[in-house]
Amino acid sequence: MKRVAAVLSVGLAVLTVAGCSEESPGEATVSKPSVSGSVHPTSRSLPSDSALPHSGAPAVVDPLPESVLSDHPCDVLTPEQVQKALGAGASTGSRSDLEQVGPGCDWGNEDSLGGLRIGYSIVSREGLSAQYANTKPQVKVFRESVSVGGFPAVAYKASENDLMCTVAVGLADEYSVVTTVTLSAEKEAEGVDSCVPAEQVAEMVVGNLKAKAGE
Repeated sequence: MKRVAAVLSVGLAVLTVAGCSEESPGEATVSKPSVSGSVHPTSRSLPSDSALPHSGAPAVVDPLPESVLSDHPCDVLTPEQVQKALGAGASTGSRSDLEQVGPGCDWGNEDSLGGLRIGYSIVSREGLSAQYANTKPQVKVFRESVSVGGFPAVAYKASENDLMCTVAVGLADEYSVVTTVTLSAEKEAEGVDSCVPAEQVAEMVVGNLKAKAGE
């Protein structure tokens, strides 16, 4: 499959939240392995006083404090963990925030063509409810049975064969951390399900955040 330079900020467009435009702010074209998405769900308005969770999203019983998301998002993974996920030659993290979603960071490997993005979904105050309300109706693959680090999570992608998969983990009813992984050319050739490495990276991210919280 032909790979092209992509707009990395589109990677969190699948997080389009209630009351926000479909346009992704702060787009910047860069020649790095793509972690951009092919899914662009339409926003739909929800009552501002909607109780959380809503739209079928599970409640977060034992939330992490939001303070764990206060650091630079590029520091949420160690260099060793990034190399484990993307292989030797992985780039250092590049800050890439979305105004309507929250802070984010991109990594890529120009040799393997794999890509990785971590984002903090903190602006909408909807947590996983945003995915259930806006993303679920728009994607063909939306796996609700995922649990990451003991927290409720969902994995989704445009199709079963999509090279990119996103895993959103509800750290609290109001905020979540989102991991998007694009397969390397080698893993693509092996027929790897892109949600498998996405869940593995999400586990590392949540493990680091739990350690920061003293858990």
